[in-house]
Amino acid sequence: MGAQIKPPRGTGPYCYRLRGQVHHRVSPLYASDQHKESYGQLYIFDSSEATEKRLSNNQNCLQHVFEKLDFMLREINPFAQSYLQMHRLVQEHPTTSVKMVFLEDKNLDMRRYNAPTLCTEVAAIFVGDNGEPPANRDICVYPVGNTCQSISPLNQCCDPMTYPLLFPRGECSWNTGMEHVEERRTAKRTRVTQLQYYAYRLSQRNGFSILHNSGKLFQQYIVDAYVKTEGSRLHFLRQNQKDLRIELYRGLLDALECRAHNENIRTGKLIILPSSFQGSPRHMQQNYQDAMAMVRKFGKPDLFLTFTCNPSWSEILNSMEGVQRPEDRPDIIVRVFNMKLKELLEDICKHGIFGTVLAYIYVIEFHMPTFF
Repeated sequence: MGAQIKPPRGTGPYCYRLRGQVHHRVSPLYASDQHKESYGQLYIFDSSEATEKRLSNNQNCLQHVFEKLDFMLREINPFAQSYLQMHRLVQEHPTTSVKMVFLEDKNLDMRRYNAPTLCTEVAAIFVGDNGEPPANRDICVYPVGNTCQSISPLNQCCDPMTYPLLFPRGECSWNTGMEHVEERRTAKRTRVTQLQYYAYRLSQRNGFSILHNSGKLFQQYIVDAYVKTEGSRLHFLRQNQKDLRIELYRGLLDALECRAHNENIRTGKLIILPSSFQGSPRHMQQNYQDAMAMVRKFGKPDLFLTFTCNPSWSEILNSMEGVQRPEDRPDIIVRVFNMKLKELLEDICKHGIFGTVLAYIYVIEFHMPTFF
C-alpha cells in the first residue's frame, strides 16, 4: 500500500493519517540495484537471511518474532509459497520467460459468511513463451523488472497480499461477485457491497480476532477500507453520469468551456458529484440550504449543545482486551459514541427534557488530536 503517510505529531495517542492518491502494488520477483529486497521478494531467500534483511529495515523489532512470523507465513501463506516456487522455476529454466498469474476460481463459493479456509481458494499458474495467460487473470508477477504492478482494489487478493499478517492463510476478501447467504436472497440487493463486507469484517465476535488485536495495523486497515469504499462510489458516479442526468448541469459546462476558451486551455471530461455523495460541494450546499429553510420557518435556534466523546468512558474501557488502549479500537469508540448520541437525541426529542422540540439539526465532526 502506497500513499503520503502523515506521521503523528507530539507524544499523544497514535493516529494513522494519509493524504493523496492511495495505490496497491505488487513488486517483481527480484529487486533491483536501486531498491532493497522487501515484501514478497524476501521469501525467495533462506529464512535466516530474510530475517536479517527485515531487521535491517526494522531495527527496533525482535528477531525471534520475525523468525516465527517468517516460518508461519512460509508454511501456510499461498502467496509466499508462490514466490518461492516461481524463483525455483526461474533457476531451473533461466532462458524461459516466466511470469506468475493468480486466478480467481469461478467455481468456488465466495459468499459473505464463509469461514476462512486454506490456500485452495488461490490458484497460481506459471506461463512461459509458448503459453498465454488466461483471459480472467488478476495479478501478474514478473521475474525481472524495476516497475511494480498495480493491484486493483476490486481484486479479492488485494487485502491478503497487502496485509499478510491479518490474512496469514491468504483468505480472499471482497469481490464483485460475492452474494448474500441463502436466507437473504429474497432482498432486492443480492450482491454484497464493499461497505457491507468491511462492516462485517469489523464486527466483534466471540473468540480471538487477529484484526482487532493488530494495533496500529488495524488503523491502517480501516483507513484503507474507507478509501476503497469511497473510491468505488466515485467510480460508480464516473461511469453512470448519464443516469444522473448531467444534462441538467449544462450551464455549468458552458461556463467551464467559456473560461477554458478565454484562458486558452483544454477542458477535460466533466464529472458531476451529486448532492447524494457525502462530502461533495453540492452535498454541503444542500445541507446548508435545508438548515436555513428551517431557520426561516421556525426562527433562530434556542439551544446549541456540544456533545464530546470521551475515550475514558466505562463502556469503552470495559471493551478493551489485554493491553489494548482506546486508540487501538476506533471501531468501539465510534459505536459507543453513536449509541450515546442516539440516547441523547431520544431524551431531547421524545422525552422533552428541554421542552417540546419543533426542529433540530446535528452535525458529527471528527477532529484530529493535536498535542504540544
